[in-house]
Amino acid sequence: MKVSLNFLARIAGMLALAYLGWATGRSLSNPRPDDLQRFATQLLLLAGAGLGLLVTPRLTIEPVEDLLRHSRNVPLSDLFLIGAGVMAGLIFAVLLTVPISLLPAPFSYYLPTLAAALLAYLGGTISIFRKRDIVESLRNWRRAAPTLTLNTSESAPPARRLIVDTSAIIDGRIAAVAQTGFIEGTLIIPGFVLAELQQLADSSDDLRRAKGRRGLELLNGMQKQSALPVEVMNVEVSGATKVDDKLVAMARQYGCPIITNDFNLNRVAGLQGVTVLSLNQLSEAVRPPVTQDQRLHVMIRNEGNARQQGVGYLEDGTPVIVEDARHLIGQSAEVVVIRLHQTQTGRLVFAQLAES
Repeated sequence: MKVSLNFLARIAGMLALAYLGWATGRSLSNPRPDDLQRFATQLLLLAGAGLGLLVTPRLTIEPVEDLLRHSRNVPLSDLFLIGAGVMAGLIFAVLLTVPISLLPAPFSYYLPTLAAALLAYLGGTISIFRKRDIVESLRNWRRAAPTLTLNTSESAPPARRLIVDTSAIIDGRIAAVAQTGFIEGTLIIPGFVLAELQQLADSSDDLRRAKGRRGLELLNGMQKQSALPVEVMNVEVSGATKVDDKLVAMARQYGCPIITNDFNLNRVAGLQGVTVLSLNQLSEAVRPPVTQDQRLHVMIRNEGNARQQGVGYLEDGTPVIVEDARHLIGQSAEVVVIRLHQTQTGRLVFAQLAES
């Protein structure tokens, strides 16, 4: 005859709770119990036996089966974390054993075990629920822990330097680009570039004079408010007379890229292996994918907020808001871009239906 684990658990639970009910009745009765107290003790015994027979599998076998089934999908790190929480709960249970043992029998016999089980369960549950906070605290503790490191002052990489040309200074966009944080390092203004700006500012030609003064004002503002440090470096370049030749020679000597808008300087520096950062090329790279008056074919997918608008999307996800196109939802239509609007979250394209 094959005896199931469920049957054995029910029998064990019935006997254990029956004994607990009998012990509770005896402890609450007089040393010489009367008939009523004996009857109450028998009722507690029968109630404990029946309760143990009914609920023992749900309290023992089913939780263990669920635990084993879920543990197959739980990462090993979570299992270690649950184990640590259970151990912490058991430590608190040991601390509670002394005051609980002072209670009258049978509570002093069974409450320590129940407290240990409850605190172990709470410790494991809390540790897995607060897993992210515990892991983050451990990481912060490791970062804050003192470590023995070598002196890295000599091996630290040198700060990057960027040589700025006269054309980039006069253009003015270098200040806005530096403020956005897309480039990093120290902006180097060679002394001969500053001298060229001064010559332009002193020129008799109104246009050249305006360019020179604009460049000097820009440099003054960048030294005070720019996110990047601006340094004027007086360097003598032998064997070169033109400013472009001096810039290339200086860039090759120090291994620095040149920021410029001069197309000819860009070509010459590239032929000599010097890296050139062109603001014009940067502007072309971030140019909007569509322009005003451009014709597009878009699928009207949703309705807009006002004026019977329909909304389509470009390939990069940019919304195209088309006037009077709500009746074309689900259809492809040819539209003409009438306005572009840049927001902090992206670009909006406003368009109208193209005339047939």
